Amino acid sequence: MAVLNASTANEHQLPANGSPESLPAADASFAGSNQQVVLQDDCPTTPIEYDGIEVLAPMVRASTLPLRLECLRYGAGLVYGEEIVDKKFVNVVRVENPQFRTVDFVSQREKGIVFSTCKEERDRVIFQMGTADPVLASQAALLVCKDVRGVDVNMGCPKSFSVKGGMGAALLDTPDMASEILKSLRRSLPSSCSVTCKIRMRATTEKTREFMQLCERSGAEAIAVHMRQREERPADPAHWDEIMRVWDAVNVPVIANGDFFTRQQINQFWKHCKGDGDNCGVNGFCAGNGVNLSTSTATRKGPAAVMIARGALWNPSIFCRDREAPPFEEVVRSYTRAAVQANSSYQNTKWVLSQMLAGGTGVIVPTSFCDEPMKAFNRRLSTAKSMSAICEMIREPFDAAAFPEKAHTTSFYQSLELVKAGTPGDPTNENTLAERRPNETNLEDGPTASKRARLTQ
Repeated sequence: MAVLNASTANEHQLPANGSPESLPAADASFAGSNQQVVLQDDCPTTPIEYDGIEVLAPMVRASTLPLRLECLRYGAGLVYGEEIVDKKFVNVVRVENPQFRTVDFVSQREKGIVFSTCKEERDRVIFQMGTADPVLASQAALLVCKDVRGVDVNMGCPKSFSVKGGMGAALLDTPDMASEILKSLRRSLPSSCSVTCKIRMRATTEKTREFMQLCERSGAEAIAVHMRQREERPADPAHWDEIMRVWDAVNVPVIANGDFFTRQQINQFWKHCKGDGDNCGVNGFCAGNGVNLSTSTATRKGPAAVMIARGALWNPSIFCRDREAPPFEEVVRSYTRAAVQANSSYQNTKWVLSQMLAGGTGVIVPTSFCDEPMKAFNRRLSTAKSMSAICEMIREPFDAAAFPEKAHTTSFYQSLELVKAGTPGDPTNENTLAERRPNETNLEDGPTASKRARLTQ
């Protein structure tokens, strides 16, 4: 039995698997490397520049590492991860995985990857949290704050699981709690980690403005506003006009979210904010040329940025505004490559691909894919049981032998038993190294911390 002592949520390192040639040819940020994956020392020192950027929204199941990377590569300025509840995150273990050049936060209970990130997105990824507790929020955020650009509090999710727990949109009706959460995060986190929140509109314009001002006073450095009210659902149109009545309630950047399904709609919204019919967005940021002509808050004539959800899920090349978007089939293949390179589970990859291939409002998808009618292709995709099967359908090369055992599955970390140190059978507080899997070498722990964990096999 292999035993490893390591700090909870602090720096376990998976060994590199052989030579660089043992990993697949990939984007430079994922190409085979035996280097350690330490992101925590790379804290940015400059504030986030919001003016004129377009942002990937947090979406459950969708805003995982592969989609985030694809959106960045197409032109997104920031990317949000899917909402993760603080109670789930406080018991994760931080694992450095040089085989995929990722940092994985692994649940001690389910032994699955709760959140995964990498160096390529380090300066532009926002960790979003569901919380109703200032203490838990800070505990969870402290575990990840040095691996991400910022921490965002979800104050807009209307789903019952969130609201019943006092999280999400429930915080709109508990402003004191919302304020305490933001204050606790700002006190606890390093200045290099931004603190933001994402809200929905309240019943009246004045109430929305008041809540935004409360968030700003409590430490929020930017506020994303979903242009729907709590009871409204995705089928209800977003209130674009309302954002023009609330964006100037605060001095921090405001990010507009809602009904950005196509590149044309985004360009129209920038024009809507400008109000003069030209093709420029706020602050003179002209959609299509990628040149920010002015970043002064004083010149802003609307929200600083836009946040894109379903439109980016259906086609991440929606972020292409200074170049022509690639053909749809290449977008799908590129996402699949990113999923392989990031060790995404085949289950999640299959689900995201199914959403891309189905499309949605204003998005026209091809009637066939890889020379097969789309309906038939989707039926076959739904039955895929491995990343290899998915790649074969997409016509992407895949060599299962090039990857560690159980790669691209939800069971990648299942062979490790994670138990808090100090329990019976814990022999020492020093490292004990042993092989983890047949095609790996060993695990070695990171810095000692007062709260420790043990991994056993």
